[in-house]
Amino acid sequence: MTKSFFTVAIGASAGGLSPLIDFFDHIPININCAFVVITHLKRDHRSSLDELLSKHTSLPLIRMEKDMQLEVGNIYLLIENTAVKITNGYLKVEARDDKVANSSVNIFFKSLADDCGEMGIGIILSGGGYDGLEGAKRINERGGKVMVQDPSTAEIQGMPLSIIDFDHPVAVLKPADLAKKLIHMCAPPANKQTAE
Repeated sequence: MTKSFFTVAIGASAGGLSPLIDFFDHIPININCAFVVITHLKRDHRSSLDELLSKHTSLPLIRMEKDMQLEVGNIYLLIENTAVKITNGYLKVEARDDKVANSSVNIFFKSLADDCGEMGIGIILSGGGYDGLEGAKRINERGGKVMVQDPSTAEIQGMPLSIIDFDHPVAVLKPADLAKKLIHMCAPPANKQTAE
């Protein structure tokens, strides 16, 4: 099935709120993307990310409480104690496993690579550990693109550094510049030529 818009998955953990805000402060409402935000959450506390981001974007913010079709122009948010995959353009929500280490970014990135191919974009922001690395590798293998927050601007550098050290991100930038890069990547070809 041909994809008519880009699916942008954003993975973040500790220290991820500030870069998320900075990123979405620079995203226009007419961008040809759907966003899926995967953050490391406590199992038993309701995430307030929808309320926090609502002050920084006019795009609809949707908590993924059930399976749903992915639609352009929306920001989908992982909720507490769940993981999510994308299959045939549908977001499939499942219970989080009982492992201590959170692998929600890898789980979604891998499904994004398989479902969206070159129309999939993964972005890694502040966070500790390696979650997202294996998924980023698969995104690259399937023709998608991976971008990373510049570790010098990240509160916690583990997740961004793991991608830089073991994979090949197309951009390593501060969050506002990641947004600008994404706008350029997702623009129609005629607009790209004009911008260049």
